[in-house]
Amino acid sequence: MKNNYDVADYYDASQCDSIQASIINYIFIAPPYTLMKDRFKPEHRSFYSDPKTLRRFSIDKFYKNEKGVNYFLMLRPGNRVEERRAVGGYFKLGENYTLEGFREIFVTPILAEQDAKAKGEFLFEKMVKGEVDEFLKMKSYVQWPNDASLYDTVTYQWILNKEKLDIK
Repeated sequence: MKNNYDVADYYDASQCDSIQASIINYIFIAPPYTLMKDRFKPEHRSFYSDPKTLRRFSIDKFYKNEKGVNYFLMLRPGNRVEERRAVGGYFKLGENYTLEGFREIFVTPILAEQDAKAKGEFLFEKMVKGEVDEFLKMKSYVQWPNDASLYDTVTYQWILNKEKLDIK
């Protein structure tokens, strides 16, 4: 496996911006006065592709395998300017840069930017190699998933795992 972890090795600048906006659409809040379930509607695309929004996020690592699966590590804002959270996952690219089969695999706790970057890069490397599962239990590296949550592939959000918590 080559160590080509720059999104620009796979896509041109315009495509990179579109892919970044699409990822943000999955991992960020809904636009003001919009329900989370409605955030994917075309009329909200400008919220995610706005340069002010794009600047707050960065694709730190990216890898596209021979089957067309795109793995990403994105740094997203924390609560303070100097804080970040790293998010790793994968998708396949559909028409008009729609993301198909999108999954978040891990989200780090909110950390100082360098710590989020270092922990995220370690987890990304393991994810690309198919070796991440055992590291998802490291609480200093991973906030989600955890014992109480799972990733909902219908709503594209982390939710309480009711079965694990025995909640009716």
